[in-house]
Amino acid sequence: MSTPKETSFVVALLAGGCAGTSVDVALFPIDTIKTRLQAPQGFLKAGGFKGVYSGLAAAAGGSAPGAALFFSTYETSKNLLAKRVD
Repeated sequence: MSTPKETSFVVALLAGGCAGTSVDVALFPIDTIKTRLQAPQGFLKAGGFKGVYSGLAAAAGGSAPGAALFFSTYETSKNLLAKRVD
């Protein structure tokens, strides 16, 4: 059985940031529409489809650091634990 190659901290950090941003960019409009559908005043009065992308930059920028930290912590922990098991 071959040993998987270790992922460096920087690579995991960048991959996490890209993944977090990608998820937010893809799902932000859907989440906005869902929230408006659940609004007490109704979908159209809550904004309808207008401005579905408003706030996307802030949400994507805010999720990148958290996802980057999660990915890099996960990969570092995984590598350290794998060394202890072997």
